[in-house]
Amino acid sequence: SEPDLDISAKITIPFNVSILGGKHALSFSGESFDVKIPAGIKSGEKMRVKDKGKSYQGRKGDLILNVDVAPSPEYTREGDDLVKTIDIPLKTALFGGKVIVDTLYKEITLKVKEDTKNGQKFRVKEYGAMNRKTQVKGDLYLVANIILPAVESLAKDLKVLMEEKLPQ
Repeated sequence: SEPDLDISAKITIPFNVSILGGKHALSFSGESFDVKIPAGIKSGEKMRVKDKGKSYQGRKGDLILNVDVAPSPEYTREGDDLVKTIDIPLKTALFGGKVIVDTLYKEITLKVKEDTKNGQKFRVKEYGAMNRKTQVKGDLYLVANIILPAVESLAKDLKVLMEEKLPQ
């Protein structure tokens, strides 16, 4: 019977690389090389790297990589969608305005409607993860975290007005 020349190994890739794809440097069996990571790869998926396995009588096996995606401090992946919490100043939440948001793809300007509530979700189409089967990107959901100003930073007359007029 033919010997199995394939080798299995585990790699952990950064979250951003799993979404955007790109090169990942690997050292294996005394050799260093770059592996091309496809955009949208998930934890638990396998990747085959040709001819990096064992050698036998002039033939080479493959290296089978079990991919583990490192968690991101900013993003959570839900299927092909990404979720991220963004800070919105109280004034913008109350009266509307614009907020600059960093996404994995590029910086965007988010329009915030007046009377935006804490925890409200904004959908940014096709800023999520690539679905490797359909080649369609999921969406990015931005969750509003409304930042209250420090009371001592408020103008005195505003403070008085708010104390008198804000609903209980």
